[in-house]
Amino acid sequence: MEEKMKIDLSNIPVIDNHCHPFVLGREPEVFAKNFCIGLYPVSEENMKSTIYYQQVINALRKFFNLPETATEEEVVALRNKYAQEDRVNYAHKLFESQNIKGFLCDFGFPISQITNPENKLTDSEIKEYRDACEGYTDIYNIDRIEWVANRIVEEEPSFDEFESRLVKDTKKLVQEKNLIALKSVVAYYTGLDVRPLSRDEFKKGYYLYLYDPDNWEYRKMFHDFIFIKACEICRELDIPLQVHTGLGDTPHCHIVRVNPANLTDALNDPRVMGTTIVLIHGGYPYCEELGMLVNHFEHVYCDCSSFIPFAGIAAYDKLKALLELCPTKKLFFGTDAGLILEGLWFGTMNFKKVYARILEELIDDGYITYEFAMQSAEDILYNNVKRVYKLK
Repeated sequence: MEEKMKIDLSNIPVIDNHCHPFVLGREPEVFAKNFCIGLYPVSEENMKSTIYYQQVINALRKFFNLPETATEEEVVALRNKYAQEDRVNYAHKLFESQNIKGFLCDFGFPISQITNPENKLTDSEIKEYRDACEGYTDIYNIDRIEWVANRIVEEEPSFDEFESRLVKDTKKLVQEKNLIALKSVVAYYTGLDVRPLSRDEFKKGYYLYLYDPDNWEYRKMFHDFIFIKACEICRELDIPLQVHTGLGDTPHCHIVRVNPANLTDALNDPRVMGTTIVLIHGGYPYCEELGMLVNHFEHVYCDCSSFIPFAGIAAYDKLKALLELCPTKKLFFGTDAGLILEGLWFGTMNFKKVYARILEELIDDGYITYEFAMQSAEDILYNNVKRVYKLK
């Protein structure tokens, strides 16, 4: 009987394409409540019954070398002890175990700033995060253009002034914060059905928005304009634009509007075509649609963050669905994890496990070679991010 191929990805270095700072003071007091990315209150009982939570508990039980009989409460108690009393050392051990070398970190987190701008990360929180990573994991900075636009429009400047300041202030943000990419969260505001209107139409929409900011159509024209300008700015600066797609924070995330297929008209627009676009979160649950976009548009890339790890056992099926059309040279690994250290660690471990399983099956079926399998894994986990973002 022919022996089945075995793939080991454990030693491949990793750069996480999209994640957020882990900050002790922002962790929900109940560990299980960290396992939902929505903004509405959730019960501990329900979160403990998710597969994702059970996966992490079992992984931590092994990481801590606890017996299989150790209870969830014992695992969490030990986890809390390390996370609170020996945080830096604990972080380094987690990251070292999965060979995590870098984080592309979205410092525009959290999305609740849409309604409460004061909820932004503080300087001390950012320092806490950087201190925990220092000496082992590199951090590359990303921030959101919408926060720039929101500050400017509060003053109700003319359209020409708004456009000029948006470009100037965004470029200043990129320079001062040493950003390697911008991020758009237009999906959270008015969805991914970005209408590539003319400048005159956007100008009209801008003044209508100032007159009645609660009107959906006016608000949509305003945020669609910001997306188009983000593309133009990123093209000029030669940096990627990360775009939220799919899974996100309820109530701001409308599950129908975040389908990446909605972006098709915008991706065909000349103002967007020359921009390197990275569609993040795998478009989950619309992974096939996202894979098609990445296959058809040379300037469009994607990652598998958020559904790995948050969608638990979906990792296997949805990663395969994404790979139906997505070139492995255009796919990045990512987690979208933050707040707690374990999401970054488990997301990496689970991806390596799941992707190894997929590769083994493809080799055994005679679809790919071992050499292609290993090269694809190295590309997705490390090489693609280094190349596309021009990381040193």
